Amino acid sequence: MPKNNKSEDQRDRLQLKDQKEHAGSNVNDSANRAQSGMPDTRGMGWKDIGGVISLLVILLIAYTFYQVFFG
Repeated sequence: MPKNNKSEDQRDRLQLKDQKEHAGSNVNDSANRAQSGMPDTRGMGWKDIGGVISLLVILLIAYTFYQVFFG
């Protein structure tokens, strides 16, 4: 089985190792990320991030359209 030396794979392996060694800190990290209000985009490619941004823009346009014509 060949080893993948991609930076993403290496980061994932190190993150899993850290999670196993420091299980208590993960709860605090998750709580802090949830309070920030920003989506967790680690591990997402440019197309995925663009899709999230496009969705937010479409929702904003739809809300504005609704407020102008029906609000």
